[in-house]
Amino acid sequence: MDFVLEDIAVDDGPVLYVVRPEKPNGAGVLYLHWFDEAPNANRTQFLEEAEILAGAGVTAVLPQLTFPWQTPPTDTTNDLVRIRAEVAGIRDTFADLSELERVDPSRLALVGHDFGAMHGMALFGEVEMAAAVLIAPTPRWSDWFLRFWPIDADRYDYMRALSEVDPISTVTAATCPLLFQFGMTDFYIAAMTGLELFEAAPEPKEIVSYDCGHEMDLAGIRTDRIAFLSGRLGLD
Repeated sequence: MDFVLEDIAVDDGPVLYVVRPEKPNGAGVLYLHWFDEAPNANRTQFLEEAEILAGAGVTAVLPQLTFPWQTPPTDTTNDLVRIRAEVAGIRDTFADLSELERVDPSRLALVGHDFGAMHGMALFGEVEMAAAVLIAPTPRWSDWFLRFWPIDADRYDYMRALSEVDPISTVTAATCPLLFQFGMTDFYIAAMTGLELFEAAPEPKEIVSYDCGHEMDLAGIRTDRIAFLSGRLGLD
């Protein structure tokens, strides 16, 4: 085994995995998982990928996210607070990654799937990163919340209130190369929905679609993602 896996509980912060390579080369990745009832809809989702990248010297941090995993969306005021609190925790975790021993802050990347990607985009414009991979995100929080949860608010008032933290707003502040990955048979995200978010993002960017659903678990998706990260992080 060419890495050490640490299982960490942070005071007043997330539970997370840290994958430390035996021979770190300075690169680091923050992985943010998806939302589902599947067994890997938690911090374990990208653990195998992080272990693969450890062989190339990459340090990875994989936090357990909380909203809406532990607390469901309910209304305008509370959901804004919850989203901002989640982003604040992710921002702190990204800072912790940058401060780990033998990690180069100029060689950090973000990988997020679904809600993980949507939360992660809020870091654009606030932290510097070398690359980001955004897997099956939607442009707006209301795309999910109004569809699948009973929200105690007028539909349009809710959409307007959350617009400032919507991914289609936060993605515009990106300053690093972006890779968008979408499934062509995704039940939840229409092709035009993904394209709307992609078009809002600044260059440089690329988008790839795959013959799969929202789970995005084809081997080729990981292969493309690792190739993209390797090129931007200077990996062998």
